Amino acid sequence: MSKRFDRRKFLKSSAASATALALGGGCTTLNPKKLQAAAGMRPPPELSRLVQTTGPGVPKDLSRAVEKLIEPLGGMQAFVKTGQRVLLKPNMGFPVPAAQRATTSAELIAAVAGLVLAKGAGQVIIADYPTSESEKTVELMGLREALKGLKVKIMPVTADDEFVEMEIPGGKSLKSAEFLKEALQADVHIALPMVKSHSSTLYTGTLKGMMGLVATRKTFHWWHNLHMAIVDLNRVIKPDLVILDGLEVMTNEGPRGPGDLEKTNSLIAGTDPVAVDAAGVRLTRLFGRRIKPEKVTHLALAASLGLGRLKLEDKHNIKIDMPA
Repeated sequence: MSKRFDRRKFLKSSAASATALALGGGCTTLNPKKLQAAAGMRPPPELSRLVQTTGPGVPKDLSRAVEKLIEPLGGMQAFVKTGQRVLLKPNMGFPVPAAQRATTSAELIAAVAGLVLAKGAGQVIIADYPTSESEKTVELMGLREALKGLKVKIMPVTADDEFVEMEIPGGKSLKSAEFLKEALQADVHIALPMVKSHSSTLYTGTLKGMMGLVATRKTFHWWHNLHMAIVDLNRVIKPDLVILDGLEVMTNEGPRGPGDLEKTNSLIAGTDPVAVDAAGVRLTRLFGRRIKPEKVTHLALAASLGLGRLKLEDKHNIKIDMPA
């Protein structure tokens, strides 16, 4: 018998009817927030703060930098409660050396994991679906070494039976997708993407990074309008918190590289993934030029469909300097 979930339709009129999906003789419970999102009932994003911390002190003490970064958002306690199951979703896309900057900083992942555990998280899962050689990706990132001593589960996805197929009501290009079960079961989802160039989309960050939570992402390039499919995917998957790695940016030859690198010594955080990505685009030059966020098609589409904002008023932007 196949271990893969049977396909079920999520009806707008009754998201509660889909609280469990059959898996052979057993079942798994999905997070109600994710079910509501899948049924097209996600409320529009609240106007929130966007926080950026910059300076040589950021990479020097990442734990302190992350604490300072999310303090204006209420601190980690605003997102993580005792006993909760927390998903950390970094960019673990490619089996290349960490210095190539195609993957999220392992030290940043460890800093966030430590803060999450300090708030009493019951389980911390670090998950993404590398393009190939999952274990080698983890090894080259230096992730296990960085996380040494922290009680976390590292989950570089390797099997299709880790996914569940779901309809995407309202999807314009992507009508359904096979989503990582862990992303739908978690109580809290913290995205840890990175700023880098991308040959197909100019920029990759939070929204495009969510392709690492689906099994069928190759079809995004072959069968769909790539930008619209990215937006459709983000109708279902929305992180509770985004911490964007802007420590050092691959400014060209992305997403895999190797490319030219620029030290920007920055972290960006917020609860609006579109606003966070827009700030990531503004961080530095990509492909030799400054790109306006509205020129990144999937960001413009996401904003136009109410998934977030490309620009926040100055009073909602907070910048924190961290000198050496």
